[in-house]
Amino acid sequence: MQAFKTNRRRLLACAGLAAALPRTPFASSSTVDRAGDPDVWDVIVAGSGAAGLSAAASALESGARHVLVLEKGPLVGGHSIYSSGSVSAVASDRSHDPSDTVERFVADALEVGGGTGDAAVLAKIGEDSSGILDWLESLGVFWSAPFIAYSGKHAKSYAMPGNSAGRSYVIALMAHLRRFGCRTALSTPVTNFRPEGRGWVVDVRSPSGAKSLRTRTLVIACGGFTANVKARMRINPLLTQDVPTSANPSGTVFDGATGELIECAGANGAFVTTGFGLQALPFWGGRLLDYQGADIYVDMRGQRFVNENSPWNVISNAILSLPERRCWVITDDRSFKGATLGVKLINGVVKKSDSIDEMAAGMNIEPAVLNSTIEEYNRAVEKGHDARTGKRLFRQRIELAPFYWGEERIYAHTTLDGIRTNRAAEVIAVQGGILPGLYAAGECAGGIFGGDRLGGAGMTACFVMGREAGRQAAARARELAALGS
Repeated sequence: MQAFKTNRRRLLACAGLAAALPRTPFASSSTVDRAGDPDVWDVIVAGSGAAGLSAAASALESGARHVLVLEKGPLVGGHSIYSSGSVSAVASDRSHDPSDTVERFVADALEVGGGTGDAAVLAKIGEDSSGILDWLESLGVFWSAPFIAYSGKHAKSYAMPGNSAGRSYVIALMAHLRRFGCRTALSTPVTNFRPEGRGWVVDVRSPSGAKSLRTRTLVIACGGFTANVKARMRINPLLTQDVPTSANPSGTVFDGATGELIECAGANGAFVTTGFGLQALPFWGGRLLDYQGADIYVDMRGQRFVNENSPWNVISNAILSLPERRCWVITDDRSFKGATLGVKLINGVVKKSDSIDEMAAGMNIEPAVLNSTIEEYNRAVEKGHDARTGKRLFRQRIELAPFYWGEERIYAHTTLDGIRTNRAAEVIAVQGGILPGLYAAGECAGGIFGGDRLGGAGMTACFVMGREAGRQAAARARELAALGS
């Protein structure tokens, strides 16, 4: 009976999302000077990714009347629309794991981030993560069984099944905002913002011209600076112009994550973190095992060169340090595959071979070399230790045909530096205290994870801290409205 209920719920969820799709304005024209617009908005949200849309939804749910979402680009969704969708959550009722606790979530995140993350904010994310699953489920999202996200330690990540989970979240959130009548203005970048009285002035450049908007509260959810080549090369000289972003893998899709509003926040007295950098990772190519980690990486000559369980930045720098700046990724038939398998096989990005020799021929590698590499790896699996790379955690041997393989390269993925916030998503001032009425959430919020990010937790932070920013902004807007401000 329970299985029937679950299947029925999922069918209804799929139907709801499908119904929302044709009406969802991923791309449309809008203006910020419509007749009847308020002189002062309650909440303005800069950015339309998961954090920004969650903030707008939460503000409206919390009683804000006039909420405006500003998007720099021609599409809603930001980086979130390209996400594989993993959401790391503390949800013992779903995982049936009594050791699935907030404390363990924080410990795992701090370990992956080199001990430099913000434990208080991470605890907030862990505390609210289960509620995020429930909230999104109420909007038509449904979840996979828990799994181990890449660089994770425990099976605590969930995803929207399918090959466009991030897009599904955006669809669900936009449908929710439409029910509230929320305004969304596309192709309307914020060029500056500044405090005025008890609120904020937001300067924008819209299709109808430049305009200054007044708002009681402002939520910055504009993404990071992965598309800013100069900024990222100051952090890591290996992230040169030829390294694409994961939100713009072929150079044909708009990616507005250039960091101007982070700089603007700093100019207005916000504490902007430095030293954490950004995360790069193999993303769009041969990698199939988005979460389970049962693959091996070999260079163009067929030799392993990195511990595949390393944090993403370690793996990425190792690949970028190869002469070709790319590698082969290999797995076998037994491993759990990510949702992109079918698409990548159709597109020829990933290939399938019935033997190691056939795979080697496709890679232009000597069969004896590749056989030796895989045999050495399988011996390490049995020993529980790989002398070549120091790897000690293994999922399986690579041995069951057919074998899946493809070429992989590195993409600039997510920013780790940005605007420092507290548990309430309030922007912390460089001189101490907070900047009243200013909030930040998502990729533009820096220092949460430290030097690297726990797998699946990036989307969790967008949803949790976005919703918190919206709640706090709505509460302050009500207070100011009552005072006549």
